[in-house]
Amino acid sequence: MNKPLEEVYIYLIERTARRFKKTSQMVFKEHGIDLTGDQWVVLKRISERPGINQKEIADTTYKDPASVTRILDLMEKKQLVVRQPIPGNRRAYGLELTKAGADLVNKILPLAVDLRAQGIDGISEQDFETFKKVLNTIYKNFE
Repeated sequence: MNKPLEEVYIYLIERTARRFKKTSQMVFKEHGIDLTGDQWVVLKRISERPGINQKEIADTTYKDPASVTRILDLMEKKQLVVRQPIPGNRRAYGLELTKAGADLVNKILPLAVDLRAQGIDGISEQDFETFKKVLNTIYKNFE
């Protein structure tokens, strides 16, 4: 069935994701945070899994390896992360937050919580649980 874009679920998902990224970028800027949403996701992942390598970041954040490399290079220049050699593996590096990186995570966390809350304002807990199940089902349908 041919539907207008505004009725196609993939379009709605993409539109929502883009609006969220734009809003989060604006909020970060208002708080003097020079970081994109994609950079935040990588920084948060490293904070959750210290020592994670670049491939694991790409796999668990659904970003392509080249994008992760660019993000990490930039964050390393900003002194937010450091690459540490992994014993027994000459090709991979474990990633750790610097003190500045950890401080930035702590600064952003309350903003991220507020943004997520804003996104689900007016949605019942039951509806939100159903929404998550539906999204996960759609995701699995494309495996």
